[in-house]
Amino acid sequence: MHVKIRSMKEGVYSKEKNIDVRLIRPAEEQQWEQLMKEHHYLGFEKLSGESARYVAEMDGEWVALLGWGSGAFKCIDRDRWIGWRNDQQWKRLKYIADNQRFLVLPWIRVRNLASRILSLNLKRISEDWEERHGHPLLMAETFVEQGRFTGACYKAAGWIRLGETKGYGRNAGKYYYHGIKKDIYVKELVKGARDILTAELMLPQWIGGGKLMIEAGSVAVAGPGGLLERLEEIKDPRGGQGKHHPLKAVLAISILAGFAGMKSFVGMETYADNLTQEERKILGCKFDDWDTLKYLAPSDTTFARVHEKIDSGQFDRITYDWVEEQSKCGRISLDGKTLRGARLESGKKVHLLSAVAHGSGEVLAQQEVDEKSNEIPAAQPLLDQIDIKGKVVTADALHTQVDFAKYIKKREADYVLFVKENQEKLKKDIDDLEDSDFSPSGQNDRKGARPL
Repeated sequence: MHVKIRSMKEGVYSKEKNIDVRLIRPAEEQQWEQLMKEHHYLGFEKLSGESARYVAEMDGEWVALLGWGSGAFKCIDRDRWIGWRNDQQWKRLKYIADNQRFLVLPWIRVRNLASRILSLNLKRISEDWEERHGHPLLMAETFVEQGRFTGACYKAAGWIRLGETKGYGRNAGKYYYHGIKKDIYVKELVKGARDILTAELMLPQWIGGGKLMIEAGSVAVAGPGGLLERLEEIKDPRGGQGKHHPLKAVLAISILAGFAGMKSFVGMETYADNLTQEERKILGCKFDDWDTLKYLAPSDTTFARVHEKIDSGQFDRITYDWVEEQSKCGRISLDGKTLRGARLESGKKVHLLSAVAHGSGEVLAQQEVDEKSNEIPAAQPLLDQIDIKGKVVTADALHTQVDFAKYIKKREADYVLFVKENQEKLKKDIDDLEDSDFSPSGQNDRKGARPL
């Protein structure tokens, strides 16, 4: 993108320069924070939750700074506009990023610069967010103080004004009245974002990398034979000066962060920062008894240093064996859902077939159903993704097919399938069965019985 730099003395456009919006580098953090503290009317302490910092440059010269954090915990007008339930909001708020700081440096005078920078930033923020925090973004929001700003740059960049806040703020988990009202602006980063956020089942590409969610305090993590105990088998390769956190704590957090979709060491740090004090205690994080009197979270450099030095083969083996145990279940149900708001290029809605663990409701695998077909051809490729040996597979009458039954038996599993009136012969065979038709071993010895 090109813009013309306006000469303040001459009042004309003098020359053309390029605009580039990028994430700041670690070495630039201090400079970014200092400029924000000096020139933003709110100053700067930190960004809340998951975050990202950007700089806008013109031919290498800094002209603007942007800071993004997690979406606001509560916003009545936004939540009403999205239309999500409370349980959906709790799980999916992470897909909204809040533009918490936007500063065009005071000595820069370029017409329409702010809206252009916003547009450039939004083109890349979701990909950056997924790389850093393990999941993409669906929506952006911001709050513009009335009487101080008009929100013109957001309007020009295609943002929608939803209303105004009530003049309350939130600090340390409590709300307080400050009387400063702000205009609420939102921008969908993906077409149909509201439908995706309110869908009963989200597409895998929006979920991020994590499929298995385990609480830090569960027996599987902290109990006898749990993850922490198993990780003690790994020898700590660090020297005496480098053992700030116990090895098993660093490794356990990195595993749990991976399940939550974190793909980088920075993402692991973000995950650790969001752990409660109780969770950090359970996982064995270092307690700072000199200063903060709190359990500390490992940094990204700690995660990087540990994973660089440990026996990766042993670590992978322990992790794999433990994960396999957590994913075990005796019964698997096939569940099909049409996703609200998600559409294919043809305009048809997306339909997914899922393998769901009975009891926990954990989604073990998903398979998209071909738009020109139905769930039947998708069932076997779905189950190919998971181990069903020794398990019972349940499905509705649509899957009561001879080929599917043979497939399950070939995989050394059992099945419970429904039979309806449209399969008259099979239904009659079942109705005619007597207790004496079944041997004590549970095998059907009745001659002529169909292989279902």
